[in-house]
Amino acid sequence: MDDKYSVLMSVYYKEKPEYLQRSIESILHQTAPTDDFVLVCDGPLTPELDSVIAKYSSLHVVRLKENGGLGKALNEGMKHCQHDLIARMDSDDISRPDRCERELKVFAEHPEVDIVSGTIEEFITSPDEV
Repeated sequence: MDDKYSVLMSVYYKEKPEYLQRSIESILHQTAPTDDFVLVCDGPLTPELDSVIAKYSSLHVVRLKENGGLGKALNEGMKHCQHDLIARMDSDDISRPDRCERELKVFAEHPEVDIVSGTIEEFITSPDEV
């Protein structure tokens, strides 16, 4: 089993910059790191969001001229993913450090599986207050 995978995330202007940064960081610090992180900007973003994105030279940033919605943004982003396995993230998701490692293990042990998912914990005001 190939342990290479892409990460696909879309962001639009209403997202909070601090959520986006925390989301990106949670993927960049995976125990099984990716070499292909595709971030689709679904239409123009705020300067604050653009500032967060500019901090990460490892992102493959795809910019759409207009906001077309999540489905359109993800479909465009998939065209830019380098690997068959794609880990989906929302711009306000925070992944546990071993998320991708665990998911890759499922694919390795069960080649008949096409999709995996995990459980979530939701927060209202801060990810530190689950």
